[in-house]
Amino acid sequence: MKKLDLEVIEEYELLGEKRFRVRIKGTNIVLNVSAENSEDAIKKAKELVERIRLNEVVDQYKIK
Repeated sequence: MKKLDLEVIEEYELLGEKRFRVRIKGTNIVLNVSAENSEDAIKKAKELVERIRLNEVVDQYKIK
């Protein structure tokens, strides 16, 4: 997998569930994940990127 830099940009609670908005640095791509803490959120976001194969096309969405 291509090395992607991810950052947590927001933490919130929805219906009693802790959720995080994680952005792929250098893009406007934001992933929403449920997690216990920010480290877990980054891990889950990386797994989601792999599962949907976003890492294969993310370069097309880099902000110039």
